[in-house]
Amino acid sequence: MTDASGRYATAEEEVDIERVRLDMLAAVRDPSTFEVLDRVGIGPGMRVLEVGAGAGTVSAWMADRVGGPGQVLSTDIDLQFHAEMPSNVEVRRHDIERDPLPDSTFDIVHARAVLQHVPEREAVIPKLIASLKPGGWLVLEDGQFTGFGAQGLAEPYRSIHQIMAAGSQQDWRDPDFGLQLLDRMRGHGLVDLDVTGDVWAMRAGEPSGEWWFLALERAIPRLVAAGITTEADAAAALDQVRAPGFVMISPVSMATVGRKPA
Repeated sequence: MTDASGRYATAEEEVDIERVRLDMLAAVRDPSTFEVLDRVGIGPGMRVLEVGAGAGTVSAWMADRVGGPGQVLSTDIDLQFHAEMPSNVEVRRHDIERDPLPDSTFDIVHARAVLQHVPEREAVIPKLIASLKPGGWLVLEDGQFTGFGAQGLAEPYRSIHQIMAAGSQQDWRDPDFGLQLLDRMRGHGLVDLDVTGDVWAMRAGEPSGEWWFLALERAIPRLVAAGITTEADAAAALDQVRAPGFVMISPVSMATVGRKPA
């Protein structure tokens, strides 16, 4: 990862950059996430699970909604970015692929931008469902990235974007898993299914554009090291994303909800 001078960032600087990226992601995505959680009826006294909590902004909001009688379990495989939480939040280091969850415990289980990055995602979904109480809601948010590159993007950013998209399809990540969530929930017997999709303008100088810049910046050293692109083209692409007036359409964020039969 590089800083504004073009040099690669130190490990300590990378931690700071990732913290900023998570803050920018929260600024862009939290309002829509909160709407979805309100729609499934989050409220006082509930017990809820947040998977892949990141900085913990959703967990803190959940804590306010469930109140003192309720409880939030806020989990992530890496807790170094997780903020201090209210007393009704338990923060736990947890690997959703390997670590167990209690059965029939939660009124709502939520994960955002998690499953498409998890190799064993097909095994994780039934684990999440098993942790729900009868009548509880599963709320999953993931992206749809493939068509994202169809918009008119200038070089060299266009080529780098296409390389990143192709690479994500060749390894265990699924850039379009958001489109598959409805089918997965239906296949596991959930009912009252619903889906919403969100897009937004990613602008230079705004949280949406900065979030994307930092995500791109994090990926570029790997592309340069593999000889897929040059440092000059990578630097030019990063300059494009931060140039005054830059704007592009975001990937689609798909929020899918389903209820476990009572």
